[in-house]
Amino acid sequence: MRAMQTLVAIIGFGSIPFAALGETAAEPDLEYPVPILAGANYDPDIPTLESLLGFSVGKRIAAPAEIEAVINAYAKASSRVAVFEYARSYEGRGLYYVAISTPANIARLDEIRGGWAKIGDPREIEPDDADELLQQLPAVAWMAYSIHGNETSGADAALALAYHLAAARDPQVEALLRDTVVLIDPMMNPDGRHRTSEQLAQHRGRQRNIDDQSLLHTGYWPWGRTNHYLFDLNRDWIYGVNPESRGRIAAAGGWNPLLFVDAHEMGAQDTYLFSPPRDPHNPNFPPSLGPWVERFAEDQARAFDANHWPYYTGEWNEGWYPGYSNAWAGLRGAVGMLYEQASVDEDGILRADGSVLTYSQAIHHQFVSSLANLQTLHANADQLKRNFLEIRRAAVGANGPYARRSFAILADGNQGRIERFVDLMQLQGIEVYRLTQPLMTRARDQLGRTSSVRLPVGTLLVPNRQPEANLVATLLEFDPRMPEETLKKERRELLMRNDSRLYDVTSWNISMMFGLEALELPIALPQQVEPVSTTIAAQVAVDGTALAYVFDGRDDRSVAAAARLAVRGLTARVGEKEFTLDGTAFARGSVVVTRYDNRDEQELAGAINAVAAQLKIAPTAITSGWGPGDAPDLGGGYFVRLTAPTIAVLARGGIRPYDYGNVWKLLDQDIGIRHSQIDEALLAETDLRRYNVLVLPDRWQGELDSAAVERINDWVAAGGTLIAIGQSAAQLAQPDQGVDAVRALPQALEELQTFELAVLREAMADQDTRLGDSVWSHGVTTDYRFPWPADADWPEIEELQKRDDWLKLFMPQGAFVAARVDTEHWLSFGSPATLPVLYGNAPVLFSAPPAETPVRLGAYRPAADAQSSAAGEDEAVRRAGWLALPDEQGLDLRMSGLLWPEAAQRMAHGAYLVRETVGDGQIILFAAPPSFRGATLGTMRLLANALVYGPGFGSSQAIRP
Repeated sequence: MRAMQTLVAIIGFGSIPFAALGETAAEPDLEYPVPILAGANYDPDIPTLESLLGFSVGKRIAAPAEIEAVINAYAKASSRVAVFEYARSYEGRGLYYVAISTPANIARLDEIRGGWAKIGDPREIEPDDADELLQQLPAVAWMAYSIHGNETSGADAALALAYHLAAARDPQVEALLRDTVVLIDPMMNPDGRHRTSEQLAQHRGRQRNIDDQSLLHTGYWPWGRTNHYLFDLNRDWIYGVNPESRGRIAAAGGWNPLLFVDAHEMGAQDTYLFSPPRDPHNPNFPPSLGPWVERFAEDQARAFDANHWPYYTGEWNEGWYPGYSNAWAGLRGAVGMLYEQASVDEDGILRADGSVLTYSQAIHHQFVSSLANLQTLHANADQLKRNFLEIRRAAVGANGPYARRSFAILADGNQGRIERFVDLMQLQGIEVYRLTQPLMTRARDQLGRTSSVRLPVGTLLVPNRQPEANLVATLLEFDPRMPEETLKKERRELLMRNDSRLYDVTSWNISMMFGLEALELPIALPQQVEPVSTTIAAQVAVDGTALAYVFDGRDDRSVAAAARLAVRGLTARVGEKEFTLDGTAFARGSVVVTRYDNRDEQELAGAINAVAAQLKIAPTAITSGWGPGDAPDLGGGYFVRLTAPTIAVLARGGIRPYDYGNVWKLLDQDIGIRHSQIDEALLAETDLRRYNVLVLPDRWQGELDSAAVERINDWVAAGGTLIAIGQSAAQLAQPDQGVDAVRALPQALEELQTFELAVLREAMADQDTRLGDSVWSHGVTTDYRFPWPADADWPEIEELQKRDDWLKLFMPQGAFVAARVDTEHWLSFGSPATLPVLYGNAPVLFSAPPAETPVRLGAYRPAADAQSSAAGEDEAVRRAGWLALPDEQGLDLRMSGLLWPEAAQRMAHGAYLVRETVGDGQIILFAAPPSFRGATLGTMRLLANALVYGPGFGSSQAIRP
């Protein structure tokens, strides 16, 4: 006991604040009558939770340091327990899983994990050997808790479960551990839990609090749900952006568990939800798992019934999005079970019926659920092991559902993005190959068009037929579709309740997220391939003596290179056009560092070598500035000198934490330059002259006040670059708020003729038509037709607003739409002519000159039977949505996900990215967040261009002596 008292003293959590003030009066409504760990026979040599923590289970939440100390104490005290660190958070906290089983199983954990790896890939083991190995392997369960830091009861229940399994001497527990390896992931988000713990400590008082509207229970911006950069880690299972997720994907995936539990919390006035989810279900979910999820749920329900606890399944919980933990695990062959406990945080919550739900009871619910699921796994282990093997055999079978399909990722010179794609696939356990010879095949592109193609050497191929076939299909197939019955239910919900039954985005295709051109091939993996590993560009040290050094603009890392060189004091330039130097062709947007601009060879070499090593990108040395033919020469005006960005990002107040976090991480981790975060409440006191770039992330409530907007606009006019996203952009698009030539719906309805002409002008600028006959004619034509409709037959404004109100009902939850790109604009460096854009219920903007619109929603396609948009008196005007179509053109919009026709009508031709000059500065608007979950690399490049290149390209800078 003395040792345990010492442990409590060392970690410093022996008592709660205010204890010295004396005990408060008895509070019977907060006394939970059933001890969480009652009734078991525990080994007295294993320290209890109360002895380790200094307080009883449920008295308050255990902080991250306490959790770490407890699990390590159990590993030291019990031969049943081993602890493994699988990741470190951004703030340096450890993430661990705790293996609990018999001492004999603990001694052979590597052998057990290796055995399940063989079962997970049936190609590597003979069928008879696999059947025999199944009999020898214990079942594996991964029990995960509190991925959202402010959903606290799960982690405390995990500690109770760990103690129970480590110390209980009951025959039932001993039998469970003999046949099962239980892996407990007690705290999936230590940074978020730490933030929550700090907020609770700040609002904890002598008197206990049961009001769910009180700060003790609500918290404040940015709350504790997310990790350090405010990412929702339970949406990151398929993207692997954050270190917590990357470590967990590798660790959990390496074990091939049969059961995967994920314990959450929900609204304080709710009860308890667990799996199975309702429709829609992801179409690649293994069908054999559905009945098993039902079986686990039935046993869990019986455990709740025995305690007279309320619960439910389904309702708001649907199974479409695959980026949740239980969905990800199911696609790998595990039974995924979700828990959602009514949130308490600590003390208790007064409920609408007058009862009080205590924090201890919330922990007890999670504990009982965990034990019930483990007991179901133990009772059905043989069948579940066999089912897992059959799922994997179907995945690799020659006649399996995925046997004759592969996905091709086309090499586009963006090596950094290609490497990130390969890295993600390999993190997920997915095999990637590279063509060693050209391949002729039929293919379907991301807009559903089928044709014969010749794939060049170097094309990446991902065969669907492989052990993770269900996950491959989910991540890479372009256009999974919901059943008709699901669509009918969703449409009814929209029409009757103005609400959606869908809980998250409806599209997540990785090639579209990454902005990579991809094809679906109706073939198995061909012979002319080789396996791919993540390739790192060879690092070639430079000596600073060359005329110039170039980072190719096709690679996203070139933007970070420009930024990092600038903050090191070097001068960099960016090529506005493609150019060729020393026989090497470089893309527009390439970063050039010249000796002329940077005279100190040693400083130049040191900076370039350091930045190249950080980004794992190799610059090209140039010895001549001569561009052959019409190609730009290095000393000409096409090489724009950059101004080092000094960036501020608005935070707190009405700013949406998720979008702020995405911008923050992009700047801090990906681009890797210093920046400032400005509290919205202190904006009036902030000297904006320190910055040349200001970012207004998307908003979740309210608007900036008029004084703040006026102050920001004065700063812009003096030469600043303002970047506004989502609802922040919509505010600036209002009259007298910032920009003059951009409007958001519904205000844009008053200027449709202006916006229509702008769209037609852009289309005419890109038309490939013969001009010579008309230009060199001596006569004046008598049949000239203006490009806009002769009769602008829009209804009255009241009718237009009525129509917009109707169409707005159907805006998407999150779907990929095709956007056309002005490939000559500096904001679109590194972008293809058609760019996938993830669009949710965001503002719809329309723009006209003098505003520039580098990215607009909708990709043109030939429509040979289409009439001219310049309709005559007897011809109907062809419009896609609000605006006319160019001659002989149709418009493609939906790429993937649920996009109702009404939403497509509302969004067509919308301006996704707009730039407008204001005085000596500029305002750049993104209609929807370009950085979504840190994974939309295609649109993130647009934002990076704006952040880093804006001060050099779009604003006027004074010449300094």
